[in-house]
Amino acid sequence: MKHFILFLGFIFLFLFVSHVNKNQSLLTGDQKPVIKVFAYSSFTSKWGPGPQLKTLFEQKCNCIIEFVEGSDSGILLQRLKVEGQKLGADLVVGFDQFDLQKATVEMSWRALDFSKIDADSQIKAAMKNEYFVPYDWGVLSFVARKSSGISMTLSLDDLMQTQFASKIALQDPRTSSVGLQFLMWVLKVKGEEEGFEYIKKMMKQVHSYSPSWSTAYGLFKSEQVDIVLSYVTSPLFHQIEEKNSDFVALEMIEPQPLQVEFAGIPSFCGNCEKAEEFINLMMSPEGQKILMEKNYMLPVLKNVRTGTPFDSVKVPFRLLEIEFPSLTQVESILVKWSEIRREASL
Repeated sequence: MKHFILFLGFIFLFLFVSHVNKNQSLLTGDQKPVIKVFAYSSFTSKWGPGPQLKTLFEQKCNCIIEFVEGSDSGILLQRLKVEGQKLGADLVVGFDQFDLQKATVEMSWRALDFSKIDADSQIKAAMKNEYFVPYDWGVLSFVARKSSGISMTLSLDDLMQTQFASKIALQDPRTSSVGLQFLMWVLKVKGEEEGFEYIKKMMKQVHSYSPSWSTAYGLFKSEQVDIVLSYVTSPLFHQIEEKNSDFVALEMIEPQPLQVEFAGIPSFCGNCEKAEEFINLMMSPEGQKILMEKNYMLPVLKNVRTGTPFDSVKVPFRLLEIEFPSLTQVESILVKWSEIRREASL
C-alpha cells in the first residue's frame, strides 16, 4: 500500500509539472504554430511528397506542419466544408480544375498571385486563377502491361472490344477527380448525346468504379484487371521504384485530357502567411523536383525535369484544352451519370 501511494504521488507530480511547463511555454511564446494542411492520401503518405516537403519546411519555419487527409479531391472538399474551420485548415492541396468552381462557390479563399512564375507553356492557362495555384500536372491515359499483348495504340471505341469485358478499372466520377476527368473526356470528344450512350455501354464493360484512383490502381496491380485509367507517368513509377519495365501508357487516338493540381488557402486560415510560404516552397525548383519525383506528376516550372528520367515521358502531341466547367454543368453531368449507373445495376 505504501508503494502504491508513492506511485500515485509521482503520477500527480508528473502531471502537475507537465501542466506548469505547458502554461509556461504558452506564456513565453515557446510553442510552435501548427499549420494544418488538408491534402489527399497519396500526397501525405510516407511515399508521397508531403513528408519530405514538411521536413524541409519545418527546418526553416519554426512551426509544425500537420496533415489532414482525404482519399481523393472530391472527398477532400467535403471534409474541408464539414471540418475545415473547426480543425483550423490553413492550406488545401490537391484540387483539380473540375473542383475549383465548386470550391469557389461553396467557400471563400485568400487571393494569391503566382502569375509571374515561368510555367510550362502547356499549362499557362491554369496560372490565371485568382485563388488557386497549380503546382503539378499530368496527362490521363490507360495503363497496361506490355506482356498482356494489348495494342499500344487504342481509341475509346476499342475499349468496347470483348477482350476488355470486365477487365477495365475506372474511378467513380462522384468521388474521384480522375473518374470525373474520364467522364468529361468522353463527353468532350463524342458530344453529350453520343457520349452518354458510350457511358451506358461502358457500364457493362468496366470491372468496377472505384471511389479513388489508388483503389482502382490496386485492382490493376493485383492483376484483377488488364487496364486502368491513370497517367502517362505511371509506367515511370514502376520503372524507377520497382525496376519493372513491363508497364506502358497506351497512346490514345483521341486528344487526351490534362489534369492540373492546385493549392489554395481558405479565408478562415489561422496561419495564412505560413501557408503561403509553404506554397512558395512547393513552387520553388527544389519543391517542384520533390513533387515530380514523389507524386510522379509533371512540374509546373520549366526545366525542372531536364536531365531527369521524367524527360523520357512522352507527352501526347494531341491534348484537350484546359477547361474550368461551371458547378451547374458538373452537377448536371454527375446526376446523369448516377442515373445511368443506377439503371445498370438493376
